[in-house]
Amino acid sequence: MSVGIFIGVGISGVGRDRGAQYGDYEEPRHSIRVEGDYLVIEVEVPGVDREGIIVKLVGDDKLLIKAEGNGRKYLLLKQLPLHVTGEGSQAIYRDGLLTVRLAIKGTRVGVE
Repeated sequence: MSVGIFIGVGISGVGRDRGAQYGDYEEPRHSIRVEGDYLVIEVEVPGVDREGIIVKLVGDDKLLIKAEGNGRKYLLLKQLPLHVTGEGSQAIYRDGLLTVRLAIKGTRVGVE
C-alpha cells in the first residue's frame, strides 16, 4: 500500500539536467517515495561499481550516499521527510540504479 508521497528530482523526466556540484562530486538524480512501511530512495549512479558505493543513515532523518569509480563521483546528503531506522532496511544496486529501502520509524496501530 502506497501513501502517495513522492519527491522527484531527475528520475522519470522530473527535475533538472545536472545535479548540484560539491567540489569534484556531483549530486545524482534521485527520487523519494513512501511504499507501505518503507521510505524508498532511488538514486542514479551510473558508471560506478558496487564496491565504490557507501550508504549511511545519519541520525534517523538524513541519508548520505557517496559513490565513486571509473572517473565518476557522486554525493547525496538528503534530509528525509520521515524518521527512519536501519533495522529491516536494505540497499540494492543494479544497472546504475541504487534503490535504498529504509524502514519508517514508529509503531503501526491496528484499526478495528
